[in-house]
Amino acid sequence: MDKTKPRRRAAVITDTDSDLLSLMKRLDSHLLVVKPDDAAAVDWTTVDSIALLGGAAAQPMLLPPPARMLIERAYRAGKRVFAEFVGSIGDVYFEPPASTRYERLAVTKSGWLENEPEGALIDDQFGERLRPHEFTCAQTRPLLSYFVAQAHGQMEAAEMKESEVIRERALWFEDEGRLLICAFRLANFVRARHAPLLRVQKLVSYVLNWLYDSEIAGGIDDFPRYYRIGAESRLLAAPVSDSDIRLAADRALHWVRHSGMLIDEGRGGALEGLGTEIDYTGQQRLSRTRRVDCIGELALPFWLHSLIGHDTRSRRISSHLTSYVLDHYVNREPGPLYGMMRWTDEAWGVCYQDDVARALLPHLFRCFYEGTTERLDECADILDFLLHTTGTDGTRRFRTDNNQLTPEELERLSTTPGELPSAHYNAFYYAALCVYYRLTGRDKYRTAAVKGLTTIMEHYPETKREQSQTQELCRLILPLAWLYAVTGEEKHLQWLYRVARDLQNFAHPSGAYLEWDEGYQASMRHQAGAGESSLLGHNGDPVADLLYTNNWLPIAWMQAYFITGDIWFKERWSETAGFMVHAQIESDDPMINGAWARAFDVELMEVFGSPADVGWGPWAIESGWTVAEISAGLYMGLLEEKLKPLHKQQ
Repeated sequence: MDKTKPRRRAAVITDTDSDLLSLMKRLDSHLLVVKPDDAAAVDWTTVDSIALLGGAAAQPMLLPPPARMLIERAYRAGKRVFAEFVGSIGDVYFEPPASTRYERLAVTKSGWLENEPEGALIDDQFGERLRPHEFTCAQTRPLLSYFVAQAHGQMEAAEMKESEVIRERALWFEDEGRLLICAFRLANFVRARHAPLLRVQKLVSYVLNWLYDSEIAGGIDDFPRYYRIGAESRLLAAPVSDSDIRLAADRALHWVRHSGMLIDEGRGGALEGLGTEIDYTGQQRLSRTRRVDCIGELALPFWLHSLIGHDTRSRRISSHLTSYVLDHYVNREPGPLYGMMRWTDEAWGVCYQDDVARALLPHLFRCFYEGTTERLDECADILDFLLHTTGTDGTRRFRTDNNQLTPEELERLSTTPGELPSAHYNAFYYAALCVYYRLTGRDKYRTAAVKGLTTIMEHYPETKREQSQTQELCRLILPLAWLYAVTGEEKHLQWLYRVARDLQNFAHPSGAYLEWDEGYQASMRHQAGAGESSLLGHNGDPVADLLYTNNWLPIAWMQAYFITGDIWFKERWSETAGFMVHAQIESDDPMINGAWARAFDVELMEVFGSPADVGWGPWAIESGWTVAEISAGLYMGLLEEKLKPLHKQQ
């Protein structure tokens, strides 16, 4: 494109404000903006280029016939027209809008998007697309097409079948290159958090540079972004200080309070978090479920904050959250199900042992560090129900459902092997048993933990994986540390070191641990939208999981250090803490400011990953599993001088 030629006069036809319109106004002070109903009154001979922006409205744009005739006459006369989310233009018309929740845009040929290869992927999040009736389109290869891709950032070119490239077209030229059709919502590319950032900026720049026939979009780098990460507000090479870590943890609790997750200071429990779905307006789905694990987990960072900040409000919030769990989620009806802890306010008869354990552990940790026995007998009731439904090999099936727990089924569960050597389902269960044993000296809890962890380590590293191999290792650090704490056996200490050393194979210089799955054995590798799914496309993908993997490490590393006294574990905590500081979200939006999302690309340093998971995709933000676990681990490390000596005294 010739930078010396005079700039073309451009106009936008739209009913709504949008990110793309704001960018164009910023780049072009003479931009003409017209509503569709007024377009027929414009003298289009004075305009060189026209953008039809329909992607920020509730429905695709349909130009009134008088205006449409003028616009189509304009591009057939040689003017350039960009039609974004327009229901019909020229000979092309479309099927009704469809969600792109599990689909991804792929570059279908190299060369047009600078330094982006064929197969490079773009996520438009929970967007919408218009699939054209194929027979109405020019038989030219599109620039972008939609695919369901089991990949992280790039599809293999061989996976892009030509028939799909043509049928699923998303961006392409018509009328000998004078009409550029964008069949998806691009207008709000910022607030809808299209990703990855640089690739999306290149896409928008390409469209605008083509429209103006000049390099107009050079200033897009300075256009306001919806969020940044902690790494952008500090030097990556600079050591992360205790004050940096404290600020990150405090910002996380600020998110809990100001995003609406915390209900009535904890008296009403807490909400689960945010779903991954971000629509074209930037609205992200709020999960209103009250999960027992998330509520219980949130009690820990608030209690630790009360210690580090002498904050009575945080202590009250922590107490309210624990009380909400123990008062409302435990079955107290006499009978064989007494002590069963419920999963959610919706799945009322479901019991996942690992979720139960993470709901209890904050209270057990507080009892351990404060030397109190408050409500420990109630915790015993809960753990006893789990023990009664645990198999003879020490493992418990992935969950129980009350309506299936007949006397015969209860007998079967306790007299046959559980056959589930999985850290995903059982690791924190064993950690809770160990801590409870330390508090009470009741040997049956330690015995059960030893049996279960022995079974897992007999299968290790071929445990039953759900998301990834990395996840299994991360989940094992805490229970193995506590197993050694309550047995003192050298064998158990060596188990801890073996897992911790093996985990270093997946360490990244950012401080994160990458998803990896030797032999691709994890069960959660479903087709997109078919179930829960790993972020992993292929081993080597630069993606870190902060919902199932890295989130467990801040607490785990520090507890391992407290128990063993080995500075090596503290060094690992420092690396993980540094990563969490750098990966934390910073935004003017209180719904995400101070949180961490599930998928983090450690090379791009942004939220980006496969959307295949039906419930918890790349932008999922869990109040408990992610934000509470990470912030609690950060506070725990800062409280070393206060907490570590208590392990020797017990």
